[in-house]
Amino acid sequence: MKLLKAGRKFLLSFIFVFGLSAVMVPLSLDKLVKKADLVVLGHCIDKKVYQKGKMIWTEYTIRIYEVLKGAKVKEVVVRQPGGEVGDRGIKISGTVSFFPLEETLLFLKKRQNVFEPLGWVQGKFKIYYDPLSKKKYAYRQFGDVLFLEKGKTIRKPAPQKIELDVLKAQIRNILSKQIKEK
Repeated sequence: MKLLKAGRKFLLSFIFVFGLSAVMVPLSLDKLVKKADLVVLGHCIDKKVYQKGKMIWTEYTIRIYEVLKGAKVKEVVVRQPGGEVGDRGIKISGTVSFFPLEETLLFLKKRQNVFEPLGWVQGKFKIYYDPLSKKKYAYRQFGDVLFLEKGKTIRKPAPQKIELDVLKAQIRNILSKQIKEK
């Protein structure tokens, strides 16, 4: 019983200190590439929100224009928990959302017949064009997510920005190393 009370106190203090933020183990680019079933560039063309039981789900259809890893596909459905149906809504920390025609680079893991971003928010880079440099960049924000490091320290990750061509070259380099190891 004492152990149960201590566990509750820890959980309540954890929620008080960190609010409702998701706490995740950070995934390096190497791990994202190795664990992903698909690494793709594409843009969102459709969004469907539905309720199944008490849970609300949002599915995004992503039209693919470049596959860096995995089967050559034209479209994938990316599912995330949460969304709004009527006057009922659920927001889950660490999940991603997509805007119409938003261009993204995704690290995807197949679950049943749909895909999820690997590591949720860690598996999505938003792509944007910078008119000053005339280059495309991949930008990743982590929202309210916190990372749990090996030394058991918790930190808020900083947003990441990298030139898209550099990121794609890094991904291809990781993939070529994987092939050589086999």
